[in-house]
Formats: sequence, C-alpha cells, structure tokens
Amino acid sequence: MITNHTVLNGGCRQARVQAFSLIEVMIAAAIMSIVFAALFAGISTTFSLMDATRENLRATQIMVSRLEGLRLCAWSSGQLFNTNVVPPNFTDSFYPLGLKSSTNNGTVYTGTMSVSTNFTLNPPATYQDKLAKVTIAVVWTTKGATRTNTHQRSITTYVAQYGMQNYIYAH
Repeated sequence: MITNHTVLNGGCRQARVQAFSLIEVMIAAAIMSIVFAALFAGISTTFSLMDATRENLRATQIMVSRLEGLRLCAWSSGQLFNTNVVPPNFTDSFYPLGLKSSTNNGTVYTGTMSVSTNFTLNPPATYQDKLAKVTIAVVWTTKGATRTNTHQRSITTYVAQYGMQNYIYAH
C-alpha cells in the first residue's frame, strides 16, 4: 500500500492511494490469456467443423446427382451397363465462391460407380430380376497444417429396369 500525505485546511491528513500489486496483475493476465486461448480454439474448431460439413455435403450432392441421373436410364436397352453412358470412374470438384482459378480447383472428389444385377434381396422379392444394385463411392483428401486426411463416403440404392424416364414421359 502506498500512502500520500496531503495538507488540507492547515492540517495534515493522510490519504490512502491503492493500486494493484504485481502478483495480482500477473494472475489477471494469466486468466485473460487462458480465456482468449479458449475463445480462439473454439472459433478455430467451429471453422474446421464447418469446412468438414461443407465437404461432406458436397460429397452427398455428387453421389445423389449421379444416382438421379441413373434413375432416368432404362437399363433394359443397355444404357446402365454402357460405360460411355455411365462411366465407372469420375472426378468432380468443389471450390468456395471466388477461389477457383486455373491452378486451384478446390477439393477434388474422385468417385467410382458399380452396377450389379447379381445380388440377393432380404426378404426375397419376385421383382428382383428387374432391379440393379448401384453403389457410388466418393473419396477426397483435405490438407491441414500438420497432416493430410482422406475421407470416403458411399451410397447404395436400387434402380428399376425401365427407369423413370418411360414413366415420366408416358404419364
């Protein structure tokens, strides 16, 4: 505690001046640094989760887009098994708005598509011979500051033999 003497009305009066000690200032600084570190770690984690969610959503969009295109094909005419119509391997990319350039394609998704008519339904169905099982898998890689992560998503569905195109245009 620091004291200061002041003279008021001819008398001497002792005034008390208080300040924080060095220990108190250091403890407060340590607490504030912990709070700011936690705040910035939370913000960083939030942005990382948002990027991961965006990449997962884009992978789902790519797979669903491919499946919706397949559902229009009538595979009785051989379209579904024609690799010129339905390629077994494909690539697609995602780039945040404004970041695409001739050298930056953003996140590149590599996909494979397999079509099979040799599968078993459980429970068995009489229309199994009029279905094809389609599996689409998408793989992409993200590069962080310290490591590279590879992600994979897949989706499996069944496609009817005559497709939806005949149904849509006939009705």
